[in-house]
Amino acid sequence: MEKKRPRQLYLKMFRTYTAMVLCIVAALVLYFISATRGRLLENGREEAERISGEALAYTEGIRQIADYLHRDLYRSLSELEDLLQYFRLEPEEYQQYALGRYSASEELVYKGTFNFMNEAFEAYPRLEKIELISYETQQLTECRPEKIVYPGKDGKARLSQIRSLDYCEPGKLVYVKEIRETDTMEPAGCILFTFEAEKALERIRSSSPLAEMEVTFGESRVIFQKPEDADAALRIRDRHYFACSESSGEYQIHTFLDERQAARLPWTTFLAILAVGAAAGVVGVFFVDYYAKRFTGRVDAILEAMNQVTTGDFQVRLETGKKEDELDMIADHFNGMCGKLELYIEKSYLEEIERKNAQMQALQSQINPHFLYNTLEAIRMKAICNGDREVGKMLYSMVVLFRSQLKEADVITLGQELDYCKQYLELFEYRYQGCFRSEVECPAELLSMPIIKFVLQPVMENYFIHGIERERQDNLVQIRAEKKGDTLFLYVKDNGRGMDPEKLAEKNRELREHAGTNRQNESIGIHNVNRRLRAVYGEKYGIYLEPVQPKGLMVVLMAGAEEGSVPGGFPDR
Repeated sequence: MEKKRPRQLYLKMFRTYTAMVLCIVAALVLYFISATRGRLLENGREEAERISGEALAYTEGIRQIADYLHRDLYRSLSELEDLLQYFRLEPEEYQQYALGRYSASEELVYKGTFNFMNEAFEAYPRLEKIELISYETQQLTECRPEKIVYPGKDGKARLSQIRSLDYCEPGKLVYVKEIRETDTMEPAGCILFTFEAEKALERIRSSSPLAEMEVTFGESRVIFQKPEDADAALRIRDRHYFACSESSGEYQIHTFLDERQAARLPWTTFLAILAVGAAAGVVGVFFVDYYAKRFTGRVDAILEAMNQVTTGDFQVRLETGKKEDELDMIADHFNGMCGKLELYIEKSYLEEIERKNAQMQALQSQINPHFLYNTLEAIRMKAICNGDREVGKMLYSMVVLFRSQLKEADVITLGQELDYCKQYLELFEYRYQGCFRSEVECPAELLSMPIIKFVLQPVMENYFIHGIERERQDNLVQIRAEKKGDTLFLYVKDNGRGMDPEKLAEKNRELREHAGTNRQNESIGIHNVNRRLRAVYGEKYGIYLEPVQPKGLMVVLMAGAEEGSVPGGFPDR
Protein backbone atom coordinates (compact mmCIF):
# COMPACT_ATOMS: atom_id res chain seq x y z
CA MET A 1 0.00 0.00 0.00
CA GLU A 2 1.30 3.45 -0.90
CA LYS A 3 2.59 5.29 2.13
CA LYS A 4 0.65 8.48 2.92
CA ARG A 5 2.49 11.73 2.75
CA PRO A 6 3.45 13.30 6.10
CA ARG A 7 0.98 15.79 7.55
CA GLN A 8 -1.75 14.55 5.22
CA LEU A 9 -4.24 14.23 8.10
CA TYR A 10 -3.32 17.72 9.28
CA LEU A 11 -3.90 19.17 5.82
CA LYS A 12 -7.26 17.40 5.50
CA MET A 13 -8.42 18.58 8.91
CA PHE A 14 -7.12 22.10 8.34
CA ARG A 15 -8.78 22.42 4.94
CA THR A 16 -12.05 20.87 6.07
CA TYR A 17 -12.46 22.84 9.28
CA THR A 18 -11.18 26.04 7.66
CA ALA A 19 -13.78 25.66 4.94
CA MET A 20 -16.44 25.10 7.62
CA VAL A 21 -15.32 28.17 9.59
CA LEU A 22 -15.23 30.34 6.48
CA CYS A 23 -18.67 29.11 5.40
CA ILE A 24 -20.09 29.86 8.85
CA VAL A 25 -18.46 33.30 8.90
CA ALA A 26 -19.72 34.01 5.37
CA ALA A 27 -23.21 32.91 6.36
CA LEU A 28 -23.10 35.16 9.43
CA VAL A 29 -21.85 38.10 7.37
CA LEU A 30 -24.66 37.58 4.86
CA TYR A 31 -27.14 37.25 7.71
CA PHE A 32 -26.02 40.46 9.38
CA ILE A 33 -26.04 42.30 6.05
CA SER A 34 -29.54 41.03 5.36
CA ALA A 35 -30.72 41.78 8.90
CA THR A 36 -29.24 45.28 8.79
CA ARG A 37 -30.90 45.96 5.46
CA GLY A 38 -34.15 44.64 6.89
CA ARG A 39 -33.88 46.98 9.86
CA LEU A 40 -33.12 49.93 7.58
CA LEU A 41 -36.13 49.05 5.43
CA GLU A 42 -38.37 48.69 8.47
CA ASN A 43 -37.17 52.04 9.84
CA GLY A 44 -37.85 53.63 6.47
CA ARG A 45 -41.38 52.22 6.42
CA GLU A 46 -42.00 53.47 9.92
CA GLU A 47 -40.75 56.93 8.89
CA ALA A 48 -43.06 56.90 5.86
CA GLU A 49 -46.02 55.93 8.05
CA ARG A 50 -45.05 58.60 10.58
CA ILE A 51 -44.93 61.46 8.11
CA SER A 52 -48.15 60.19 6.52
CA GLY A 53 -49.77 60.36 9.96
CA GLU A 54 -48.35 63.83 10.60
CA ALA A 55 -49.62 65.08 7.23
CA LEU A 56 -53.02 63.60 7.99
CA ALA A 57 -53.02 65.21 11.44
CA TYR A 58 -52.11 68.60 9.91
CA THR A 59 -54.85 68.30 7.27
CA GLU A 60 -57.40 67.15 9.84
CA GLY A 61 -56.42 70.04 12.11
CA ILE A 62 -57.01 72.55 9.30
CA ARG A 63 -60.34 70.93 8.48
CA GLN A 64 -61.38 71.16 12.13
CA ILE A 65 -60.45 74.86 12.17
CA ALA A 66 -62.67 75.46 9.15
CA ASP A 67 -65.50 73.51 10.79
CA TYR A 68 -65.04 75.46 14.02
CA LEU A 69 -65.16 78.85 12.23
CA HIS A 70 -68.31 77.77 10.43
CA ARG A 71 -69.98 76.65 13.66
CA ASP A 72 -68.74 79.77 15.48
CA LEU A 73 -70.45 81.95 12.89
CA TYR A 74 -73.75 80.24 13.62
CA ARG A 75 -73.24 80.74 17.35
CA SER A 76 -73.19 84.52 16.85
CA LEU A 77 -76.62 85.49 15.55
CA SER A 78 -75.52 89.09 15.05
CA GLU A 79 -72.61 88.16 12.80
CA LEU A 80 -74.65 85.51 10.96
CA GLU A 81 -77.50 87.97 10.25
CA ASP A 82 -74.97 90.53 9.05
CA LEU A 83 -73.47 88.00 6.64
CA LEU A 84 -76.90 87.00 5.30
CA GLN A 85 -77.68 90.66 4.63
CA TYR A 86 -74.31 90.96 2.90
CA PHE A 87 -75.32 88.11 0.61
CA ARG A 88 -78.79 89.59 -0.10
CA LEU A 89 -77.92 93.27 -0.68
CA GLU A 90 -75.89 95.20 -3.19
CA PRO A 91 -72.71 96.81 -1.81
CA GLU A 92 -74.32 100.30 -1.44
CA GLU A 93 -77.41 98.88 0.20
CA TYR A 94 -75.28 96.83 2.58
CA GLN A 95 -73.30 99.93 3.58
CA GLN A 96 -76.55 101.74 4.49
CA TYR A 97 -77.76 98.66 6.38
CA ALA A 98 -74.50 98.41 8.33
CA LEU A 99 -74.50 102.14 9.21
CA GLY A 100 -78.09 102.00 10.36
CA ARG A 101 -77.44 98.96 12.47
CA TYR A 102 -74.31 100.49 13.99
CA SER A 103 -76.24 103.69 14.81
CA ALA A 104 -78.98 101.71 16.50
CA SER A 105 -76.48 99.67 18.53
CA GLU A 106 -75.40 100.79 21.97
CA GLU A 107 -72.07 98.89 21.71
CA LEU A 108 -68.90 100.66 20.63
CA VAL A 109 -67.82 97.74 18.37
CA TYR A 110 -69.87 96.70 15.37
CA LYS A 111 -70.03 92.87 15.40
CA GLY A 112 -70.50 92.16 11.75
CA THR A 113 -69.11 89.89 9.08
CA PHE A 114 -65.77 91.63 8.68
CA ASN A 115 -65.24 91.77 12.43
CA PHE A 116 -65.72 87.98 12.48
CA MET A 117 -63.16 87.50 9.68
CA ASN A 118 -60.58 89.79 11.32
CA GLU A 119 -60.85 87.79 14.52
CA ALA A 120 -60.41 84.56 12.51
CA PHE A 121 -57.22 85.88 10.85
CA GLU A 122 -55.83 86.90 14.25
CA ALA A 123 -56.67 83.55 15.85
CA TYR A 124 -55.32 81.35 13.05
CA PRO A 125 -52.12 82.61 11.36
CA ARG A 126 -52.24 79.72 8.85
CA LEU A 127 -55.49 81.15 7.45
CA GLU A 128 -54.46 83.06 4.31
CA LYS A 129 -57.71 84.04 2.67
CA ILE A 130 -61.50 84.05 3.16
CA GLU A 131 -63.83 84.34 0.18
CA LEU A 132 -67.51 85.27 0.43
CA ILE A 133 -69.76 84.40 -2.54
CA SER A 134 -73.43 85.33 -2.73
CA TYR A 135 -75.70 82.96 -4.61
CA GLU A 136 -78.21 85.76 -5.23
CA THR A 137 -75.94 88.56 -6.48
CA GLN A 138 -73.05 86.21 -7.51
CA GLN A 139 -70.58 88.73 -6.15
CA LEU A 140 -67.29 87.63 -4.61
CA THR A 141 -65.50 89.36 -1.77
CA GLU A 142 -61.93 88.39 -0.96
CA CYS A 143 -60.61 89.07 2.54
CA ARG A 144 -57.00 88.79 3.69
CA PRO A 145 -55.20 89.44 6.99
CA GLU A 146 -54.67 92.95 8.34
CA LYS A 147 -58.21 93.97 7.26
CA ILE A 148 -57.48 93.83 3.52
CA VAL A 149 -60.75 93.42 1.60
CA TYR A 150 -61.39 93.19 -2.16
CA PRO A 151 -65.18 93.49 -2.62
CA GLY A 152 -67.37 93.55 -5.72
CA LYS A 153 -65.63 90.83 -7.76
CA ASP A 154 -67.51 88.63 -10.19
CA GLY A 155 -68.07 85.27 -8.47
CA LYS A 156 -69.53 83.29 -11.38
CA ALA A 157 -66.22 81.65 -12.30
CA ARG A 158 -65.53 80.76 -8.68
CA LEU A 159 -69.01 79.27 -8.26
CA SER A 160 -68.43 77.20 -11.39
CA GLN A 161 -65.19 75.88 -9.88
CA ILE A 162 -66.99 74.99 -6.64
CA ARG A 163 -69.73 73.09 -8.46
CA SER A 164 -67.16 71.16 -10.55
CA LEU A 165 -64.98 70.49 -7.48
CA ASP A 166 -62.10 72.40 -9.05
CA TYR A 167 -61.68 75.14 -6.48
CA CYS A 168 -58.47 73.97 -4.81
CA GLU A 169 -55.14 75.74 -5.30
CA PRO A 170 -51.57 74.32 -5.41
CA GLY A 171 -49.95 74.45 -2.01
CA LYS A 172 -53.24 75.40 -0.28
CA LEU A 173 -55.98 73.66 1.67
CA VAL A 174 -59.35 75.11 0.71
CA TYR A 175 -62.62 74.29 2.48
CA VAL A 176 -66.10 75.39 1.31
CA LYS A 177 -68.81 76.04 3.92
CA GLU A 178 -72.34 76.87 2.86
CA ILE A 179 -74.41 79.56 4.66
CA ARG A 180 -78.19 79.04 4.85
CA GLU A 181 -81.12 81.23 5.81
CA THR A 182 -81.98 80.74 9.47
CA ASP A 183 -85.73 80.48 8.90
CA THR A 184 -86.05 78.65 5.55
CA MET A 185 -82.68 76.82 5.49
CA GLU A 186 -82.30 77.88 1.90
CA PRO A 187 -78.67 78.36 0.80
CA ALA A 188 -77.74 82.04 0.61
CA GLY A 189 -74.05 81.81 -0.19
CA CYS A 190 -70.81 80.16 0.79
CA ILE A 191 -67.50 80.86 2.50
CA LEU A 192 -64.16 79.54 1.26
CA PHE A 193 -61.39 79.22 3.85
CA THR A 194 -57.92 78.99 2.28
CA PHE A 195 -55.04 77.78 4.49
CA GLU A 196 -51.31 77.60 3.81
CA ALA A 197 -50.11 73.99 3.24
CA GLU A 198 -46.94 74.06 1.11
CA LYS A 199 -44.45 74.96 3.84
CA ALA A 200 -46.04 72.79 6.52
CA LEU A 201 -46.25 69.71 4.28
CA GLU A 202 -42.69 70.22 3.03
CA ARG A 203 -41.48 70.50 6.63
CA ILE A 204 -43.22 67.22 7.46
CA ARG A 205 -41.89 65.44 4.37
CA SER A 206 -38.32 66.69 4.76
CA SER A 207 -38.10 65.05 8.19
CA SER A 208 -37.59 61.75 6.31
CA PRO A 209 -35.14 62.29 3.40
CA LEU A 210 -36.09 59.10 1.52
CA ALA A 211 -39.85 59.57 1.75
CA GLU A 212 -41.94 60.99 -1.08
CA MET A 213 -45.32 62.67 -0.58
CA GLU A 214 -48.23 63.65 -2.78
CA VAL A 215 -51.42 65.39 -1.60
CA THR A 216 -54.30 65.56 -4.03
CA PHE A 217 -57.73 67.10 -4.02
CA GLY A 218 -60.06 64.34 -5.14
CA GLU A 219 -58.35 61.70 -7.23
CA SER A 220 -56.12 63.70 -9.56
CA ARG A 221 -55.77 67.40 -8.66
CA VAL A 222 -52.31 67.72 -7.11
CA ILE A 223 -51.85 70.41 -4.47
CA PHE A 224 -48.52 69.19 -3.08
CA GLN A 225 -45.90 66.91 -4.62
CA LYS A 226 -42.31 66.26 -3.55
CA PRO A 227 -40.34 65.35 -5.54
CA GLU A 228 -42.16 67.05 -8.36
CA ASP A 229 -41.88 64.07 -10.72
CA ALA A 230 -43.53 61.66 -8.24
CA ASP A 231 -46.53 59.87 -9.75
CA ALA A 232 -48.82 58.31 -7.16
CA ALA A 233 -50.48 55.91 -9.61
CA LEU A 234 -47.12 54.56 -10.80
CA ARG A 235 -45.71 54.38 -7.29
CA ILE A 236 -48.69 52.37 -6.01
CA ARG A 237 -48.32 49.81 -8.82
CA ASP A 238 -44.53 49.59 -8.51
CA ARG A 239 -43.61 46.63 -6.27
CA HIS A 240 -40.37 48.36 -5.31
CA TYR A 241 -42.26 51.15 -3.52
CA PHE A 242 -43.89 51.03 -0.11
CA ALA A 243 -47.10 53.09 -0.24
CA CYS A 244 -49.12 54.55 2.62
CA SER A 245 -52.40 56.34 1.81
CA GLU A 246 -54.62 58.42 4.08
CA SER A 247 -57.81 60.37 3.46
CA SER A 248 -59.09 63.58 5.01
CA GLY A 249 -62.35 64.59 3.41
CA GLU A 250 -61.71 65.44 -0.23
CA TYR A 251 -57.95 65.40 0.26
CA GLN A 252 -55.90 62.25 -0.35
CA ILE A 253 -52.44 61.89 1.20
CA HIS A 254 -50.03 59.42 -0.41
CA THR A 255 -46.61 58.70 1.08
CA PHE A 256 -44.09 56.53 -0.77
CA LEU A 257 -40.77 54.94 0.04
CA ASP A 258 -38.37 53.49 -2.50
CA GLU A 259 -37.52 50.26 -0.71
CA ARG A 260 -34.38 49.79 -2.82
CA GLN A 261 -33.00 53.08 -1.57
CA ALA A 262 -34.22 52.53 2.00
CA ALA A 263 -32.59 49.09 2.23
CA ARG A 264 -29.30 50.25 0.74
CA LEU A 265 -26.52 49.59 3.21
CA PRO A 266 -24.13 52.49 3.92
CA TRP A 267 -20.55 51.75 2.93
CA THR A 268 -19.32 52.36 6.44
CA THR A 269 -21.71 49.77 7.86
CA PHE A 270 -20.95 47.32 5.05
CA LEU A 271 -17.21 47.63 5.58
CA ALA A 272 -17.64 47.30 9.35
CA ILE A 273 -19.55 44.03 8.93
CA LEU A 274 -16.91 42.73 6.51
CA ALA A 275 -14.14 43.72 8.91
CA VAL A 276 -15.79 41.92 11.82
CA GLY A 277 -16.37 38.88 9.59
CA ALA A 278 -12.75 38.89 8.45
CA ALA A 279 -11.53 39.15 12.05
CA ALA A 280 -13.81 36.27 13.07
CA GLY A 281 -12.50 34.22 10.13
CA VAL A 282 -8.87 34.85 11.10
CA VAL A 283 -9.53 33.89 14.72
CA GLY A 284 -11.41 30.79 13.58
CA VAL A 285 -8.59 29.71 11.25
CA PHE A 286 -6.08 30.25 14.08
CA PHE A 287 -8.02 27.94 16.40
CA VAL A 288 -8.47 25.38 13.59
CA ASP A 289 -4.71 25.34 13.03
CA TYR A 290 -4.04 25.00 16.77
CA TYR A 291 -6.57 22.19 17.18
CA ALA A 292 -5.43 20.31 14.03
CA LYS A 293 -1.78 20.44 15.11
CA ARG A 294 -2.58 19.13 18.61
CA PHE A 295 -4.79 16.37 17.25
CA THR A 296 -2.45 15.25 14.49
CA GLY A 297 0.49 15.42 16.95
CA ARG A 298 -1.22 12.83 19.12
CA VAL A 299 -2.05 10.70 16.06
CA ASP A 300 1.54 10.95 14.86
CA ALA A 301 2.73 9.69 18.26
CA ILE A 302 0.44 6.67 17.94
CA LEU A 303 1.63 6.00 14.36
CA GLU A 304 5.26 6.25 15.45
CA ALA A 305 4.67 3.76 18.27
CA MET A 306 2.93 1.39 15.86
CA ASN A 307 5.89 1.63 13.48
CA GLN A 308 8.20 0.63 16.34
CA VAL A 309 5.99 -2.37 17.09
CA THR A 310 6.27 -3.49 13.47
CA THR A 311 10.04 -3.65 13.92
CA GLY A 312 9.63 -6.05 16.86
CA ASP A 313 9.95 -3.49 19.66
CA PHE A 314 7.18 -4.42 22.10
CA GLN A 315 8.62 -2.28 24.90
CA VAL A 316 7.20 0.93 23.44
CA ARG A 317 4.46 2.61 25.45
CA LEU A 318 2.21 5.60 24.71
CA GLU A 319 1.49 8.37 27.19
CA THR A 320 -2.18 8.56 28.16
CA GLY A 321 -3.30 12.07 28.97
CA LYS A 322 -6.12 13.40 31.10
CA LYS A 323 -8.49 14.06 28.23
CA GLU A 324 -9.98 10.56 28.42
CA ASP A 325 -11.10 10.78 24.81
CA GLU A 326 -10.94 8.19 22.02
CA LEU A 327 -7.23 8.77 21.37
CA ASP A 328 -6.46 8.16 25.04
CA MET A 329 -8.52 5.00 24.83
CA ILE A 330 -6.56 3.94 21.73
CA ALA A 331 -3.29 4.65 23.53
CA ASP A 332 -4.41 2.69 26.57
CA HIS A 333 -5.52 -0.27 24.48
CA PHE A 334 -2.32 -0.07 22.46
CA ASN A 335 -0.26 -0.29 25.62
CA GLY A 336 -2.30 -3.26 26.76
CA MET A 337 -1.94 -4.92 23.41
CA CYS A 338 1.83 -4.51 23.48
CA GLY A 339 1.94 -6.05 26.93
CA LYS A 340 -0.14 -9.03 25.88
CA LEU A 341 1.85 -9.53 22.69
CA GLU A 342 5.06 -9.48 24.63
CA LEU A 343 3.66 -12.05 27.10
CA TYR A 344 2.25 -14.57 24.63
CA ILE A 345 4.38 -14.11 21.51
CA GLU A 346 6.56 -17.09 22.41
CA LYS A 347 3.63 -19.49 22.93
CA SER A 348 1.58 -19.53 19.79
CA TYR A 349 1.84 -16.34 17.78
CA LEU A 350 0.31 -17.60 14.59
CA GLU A 351 -2.43 -19.63 16.31
CA GLU A 352 -3.44 -16.64 18.41
CA ILE A 353 -3.61 -14.40 15.39
CA GLU A 354 -5.79 -16.90 13.53
CA ARG A 355 -8.07 -17.35 16.50
CA LYS A 356 -8.50 -13.62 16.91
CA ASN A 357 -9.20 -13.26 13.22
CA ALA A 358 -11.89 -15.93 13.50
CA GLN A 359 -13.39 -14.15 16.48
CA MET A 360 -13.40 -10.85 14.65
CA GLN A 361 -15.11 -12.41 11.65
CA ALA A 362 -17.74 -14.00 13.89
CA LEU A 363 -18.38 -10.72 15.64
CA GLN A 364 -18.52 -8.88 12.33
CA SER A 365 -21.13 -11.28 10.97
CA GLN A 366 -23.33 -10.61 14.00
CA ILE A 367 -23.46 -6.87 13.43
CA ASN A 368 -26.93 -5.90 12.19
CA PRO A 369 -29.32 -2.96 12.47
CA HIS A 370 -30.05 -3.88 16.10
CA PHE A 371 -26.68 -2.39 16.94
CA LEU A 372 -27.83 0.97 15.63
CA TYR A 373 -31.22 0.68 17.39
CA ASN A 374 -29.61 -0.24 20.72
CA THR A 375 -26.99 2.50 20.38
CA LEU A 376 -29.62 5.15 19.67
CA GLU A 377 -31.77 3.83 22.54
CA ALA A 378 -28.78 4.07 24.90
CA ILE A 379 -28.15 7.65 23.76
CA ARG A 380 -31.83 8.42 24.25
CA MET A 381 -31.86 7.05 27.81
CA LYS A 382 -28.68 9.00 28.57
CA ALA A 383 -30.34 12.20 27.32
CA ILE A 384 -33.43 11.52 29.44
CA CYS A 385 -31.26 10.84 32.50
CA ASN A 386 -29.51 14.16 31.86
CA GLY A 387 -32.86 15.94 31.80
CA ASP A 388 -32.91 16.59 28.04
CA ARG A 389 -36.26 15.00 27.22
CA GLU A 390 -36.58 16.80 23.90
CA VAL A 391 -33.42 15.12 22.61
CA GLY A 392 -34.81 11.84 23.88
CA LYS A 393 -38.06 12.36 22.00
CA MET A 394 -36.16 13.27 18.84
CA LEU A 395 -34.02 10.13 19.09
CA TYR A 396 -37.14 8.01 19.65
CA SER A 397 -38.73 9.45 16.51
CA MET A 398 -35.52 8.80 14.59
CA VAL A 399 -35.37 5.15 15.78
CA VAL A 400 -39.00 4.59 14.75
CA LEU A 401 -38.37 6.07 11.29
CA PHE A 402 -35.17 4.08 10.76
CA ARG A 403 -36.76 0.83 11.91
CA SER A 404 -39.74 1.40 9.62
CA GLN A 405 -37.43 1.91 6.63
CA LEU A 406 -35.58 -1.37 7.20
CA LYS A 407 -38.11 -3.73 8.75
CA GLU A 408 -41.61 -2.78 7.61
CA ALA A 409 -43.14 -4.35 4.53
CA ASP A 410 -43.45 -2.34 1.33
CA VAL A 411 -47.24 -2.07 1.83
CA ILE A 412 -48.50 -0.71 5.16
CA THR A 413 -51.71 0.85 6.46
CA LEU A 414 -52.55 4.52 6.05
CA GLY A 415 -52.51 4.83 9.84
CA GLN A 416 -48.91 3.58 9.96
CA GLU A 417 -47.91 5.97 7.17
CA LEU A 418 -49.46 8.91 9.05
CA ASP A 419 -47.69 7.82 12.25
CA TYR A 420 -44.32 7.80 10.46
CA CYS A 421 -45.11 11.20 9.02
CA LYS A 422 -46.01 12.52 12.51
CA GLN A 423 -42.67 11.20 13.85
CA TYR A 424 -40.87 13.00 11.01
CA LEU A 425 -42.81 16.23 11.70
CA GLU A 426 -42.00 16.01 15.41
CA LEU A 427 -38.28 16.03 14.58
CA PHE A 428 -38.71 19.32 12.72
CA GLU A 429 -41.04 20.76 15.36
CA TYR A 430 -38.14 20.44 17.80
CA ARG A 431 -35.84 22.08 15.26
CA TYR A 432 -38.20 24.97 14.43
CA GLN A 433 -39.65 25.50 17.89
CA GLY A 434 -42.01 28.45 18.09
CA CYS A 435 -42.33 28.97 14.32
CA PHE A 436 -43.79 25.74 12.97
CA ARG A 437 -46.74 23.48 13.69
CA SER A 438 -48.58 20.68 11.88
CA GLU A 439 -52.11 19.25 11.71
CA VAL A 440 -53.17 15.75 10.58
CA GLU A 441 -56.79 14.92 9.77
CA CYS A 442 -57.92 11.45 8.70
CA PRO A 443 -61.32 9.69 9.07
CA ALA A 444 -61.11 6.61 11.31
CA GLU A 445 -62.42 4.31 8.58
CA LEU A 446 -59.43 5.12 6.35
CA LEU A 447 -56.71 4.30 8.90
CA SER A 448 -56.68 0.59 8.01
CA MET A 449 -56.52 1.18 4.25
CA PRO A 450 -53.36 -0.34 2.66
CA ILE A 451 -50.88 1.94 0.94
CA ILE A 452 -47.26 1.74 -0.19
CA LYS A 453 -45.01 3.12 2.51
CA PHE A 454 -43.16 6.45 2.58
CA VAL A 455 -45.26 8.47 0.16
CA LEU A 456 -45.69 11.42 2.55
CA GLN A 457 -42.16 11.75 4.01
CA PRO A 458 -40.52 12.93 0.71
CA VAL A 459 -43.26 15.57 0.35
CA MET A 460 -42.62 16.82 3.89
CA GLU A 461 -38.87 16.80 3.27
CA ASN A 462 -39.43 18.89 0.13
CA TYR A 463 -41.42 21.43 2.19
CA PHE A 464 -38.68 21.80 4.81
CA ILE A 465 -36.09 22.33 2.05
CA HIS A 466 -38.00 24.65 -0.29
CA GLY A 467 -41.20 25.83 1.38
CA ILE A 468 -40.73 26.82 5.03
CA GLU A 469 -40.01 30.48 5.85
CA ARG A 470 -37.81 30.46 8.94
CA GLU A 471 -38.28 34.13 9.71
CA ARG A 472 -42.04 33.62 10.22
CA GLN A 473 -43.74 32.41 13.39
CA ASP A 474 -46.92 30.96 11.81
CA ASN A 475 -45.59 28.21 9.49
CA LEU A 476 -48.28 25.52 9.20
CA VAL A 477 -48.49 22.15 7.40
CA GLN A 478 -51.86 20.39 7.17
CA ILE A 479 -52.27 16.75 6.10
CA ARG A 480 -55.74 15.52 5.23
CA ALA A 481 -56.96 12.14 3.88
CA GLU A 482 -60.15 11.69 1.86
CA LYS A 483 -61.67 8.88 -0.19
CA LYS A 484 -63.62 9.64 -3.38
CA GLY A 485 -64.91 6.58 -5.22
CA ASP A 486 -62.03 4.21 -5.85
CA THR A 487 -59.36 6.87 -5.19
CA LEU A 488 -57.63 7.84 -1.95
CA PHE A 489 -56.63 11.51 -1.87
CA LEU A 490 -53.89 12.76 0.48
CA TYR A 491 -53.62 16.56 0.70
CA VAL A 492 -50.44 18.19 2.04
CA LYS A 493 -51.11 21.93 2.36
CA ASP A 494 -48.71 24.60 3.63
CA ASN A 495 -48.60 28.40 3.91
CA GLY A 496 -44.94 28.71 2.89
CA ARG A 497 -43.14 30.27 -0.06
CA GLY A 498 -45.34 28.65 -2.69
CA MET A 499 -44.33 28.48 -6.36
CA ASP A 500 -44.53 30.81 -9.35
CA PRO A 501 -47.48 29.98 -11.68
CA GLU A 502 -45.13 29.25 -14.61
CA LYS A 503 -42.92 26.95 -12.54
CA LEU A 504 -46.03 25.26 -11.04
CA ALA A 505 -47.42 24.52 -14.52
CA GLU A 506 -44.03 23.16 -15.65
CA LYS A 507 -43.79 20.95 -12.56
CA ASN A 508 -47.27 19.48 -13.14
CA ARG A 509 -46.34 18.83 -16.78
CA GLU A 510 -43.25 16.91 -15.68
CA LEU A 511 -45.33 14.86 -13.23
CA ARG A 512 -47.92 14.05 -15.92
CA GLU A 513 -45.34 13.09 -18.51
CA HIS A 514 -42.95 11.20 -16.21
CA ALA A 515 -40.35 13.86 -17.03
CA GLY A 516 -37.49 13.63 -14.54
CA THR A 517 -35.03 16.35 -13.68
CA ASN A 518 -31.28 16.42 -13.36
CA ARG A 519 -31.13 19.97 -12.05
CA GLN A 520 -29.97 20.64 -8.54
CA ASN A 521 -32.36 21.72 -5.76
CA GLU A 522 -35.32 20.10 -7.56
CA SER A 523 -38.06 17.94 -6.00
CA ILE A 524 -36.48 14.54 -6.76
CA GLY A 525 -38.43 12.92 -3.91
CA ILE A 526 -41.78 14.05 -5.34
CA HIS A 527 -40.89 12.62 -8.77
CA ASN A 528 -39.90 9.35 -7.08
CA VAL A 529 -43.21 9.10 -5.18
CA ASN A 530 -45.14 9.98 -8.36
CA ARG A 531 -43.46 7.12 -10.25
CA ARG A 532 -44.09 4.65 -7.42
CA LEU A 533 -47.78 5.55 -7.18
CA ARG A 534 -48.24 5.13 -10.93
CA ALA A 535 -46.26 1.92 -11.06
CA VAL A 536 -48.35 0.32 -8.27
CA TYR A 537 -51.84 1.76 -8.85
CA GLY A 538 -51.92 2.78 -12.51
CA GLU A 539 -51.46 5.79 -14.74
CA LYS A 540 -54.51 7.69 -13.50
CA TYR A 541 -52.91 8.02 -10.06
CA GLY A 542 -49.92 10.07 -8.98
CA ILE A 543 -49.19 13.61 -7.77
CA TYR A 544 -50.13 17.12 -8.85
CA LEU A 545 -49.62 20.55 -7.28
CA GLU A 546 -52.05 23.38 -6.61
CA PRO A 547 -51.46 26.96 -5.43
CA VAL A 548 -52.82 28.11 -2.06
CA GLN A 549 -54.18 31.61 -1.57
CA PRO A 550 -52.89 34.00 -0.43
CA LYS A 551 -49.62 32.08 -0.19
CA GLY A 552 -48.47 28.51 -0.07
CA LEU A 553 -48.70 25.20 -1.95
CA MET A 554 -50.83 22.07 -1.79
CA VAL A 555 -49.48 18.68 -2.92
CA VAL A 556 -52.26 16.22 -3.87
CA LEU A 557 -51.37 12.50 -3.81
CA MET A 558 -53.77 9.99 -5.41
CA ALA A 559 -53.62 6.26 -4.72
CA GLY A 560 -55.98 3.40 -5.43
CA ALA A 561 -58.51 2.79 -2.67
CA GLU A 562 -59.46 -0.64 -3.96
CA GLU A 563 -57.55 -3.56 -5.41
CA GLY A 564 -57.49 -3.83 -9.19
CA SER A 565 -57.86 -0.12 -9.98
CA VAL A 566 -58.32 0.42 -13.71
CA PRO A 567 -55.45 2.47 -15.26
CA GLY A 568 -56.53 5.72 -16.78
CA GLY A 569 -55.40 9.20 -17.73
CA PHE A 570 -54.12 11.82 -15.39
CA PRO A 571 -57.09 13.76 -13.91
CA ASP A 572 -57.94 17.21 -15.17
CA ARG A 573 -57.37 20.11 -12.83
